[in-house]
Amino acid sequence: MFKYIIPFLLLFIVGCATKKPDIDYDPAFQINTLSTFSVVYNAEQSYDTLNDERIREAIVNEMELKGYLGTAKERADFHIDFKSSIKEDVPSNVGVGFGVGTFTRSMGFSMSTANQIIFTDEETILINMIDPNTKKTFWSTSITQDKKDFKSPQERTDYYNEIVTIMLKEFPPRLVD
Repeated sequence: MFKYIIPFLLLFIVGCATKKPDIDYDPAFQINTLSTFSVVYNAEQSYDTLNDERIREAIVNEMELKGYLGTAKERADFHIDFKSSIKEDVPSNVGVGFGVGTFTRSMGFSMSTANQIIFTDEETILINMIDPNTKKTFWSTSITQDKKDFKSPQERTDYYNEIVTIMLKEFPPRLVD
């Protein structure tokens, strides 16, 4: 009996662990003409420059894996802007209750929401691809996740690498001539 319940429970928990990014784009924009990029962001307005630098590096690495070449802002075919923000004390009343019982060879399963409100911090990361000529965004992605606690700087780097990879997964690779 438990051999059926345990896999279901694991899938349920894992399915709720990572949120999918929200992606939007201008279908009329010709992405296939792009080959060079520059990451631009205002570090002076940031409250967490170490994490912003990790995000910037993750973006550069991911775009280079897609075949795009990093260059100076003045020579780039497109600019990449990003923002990271923390929203503190977001109320959440979602919880999971689990129960199994038997009664004359029948089985029951129960799930419920929590009765108390739990406050968590959420982190939102937004990445915009911008046409430097028109200053308009042609591709955008954002993701909001519960703020994580890290044990080391390497854990933070790994986390942001993974999140940026998920966020940029749908951005098309560069078409090589």
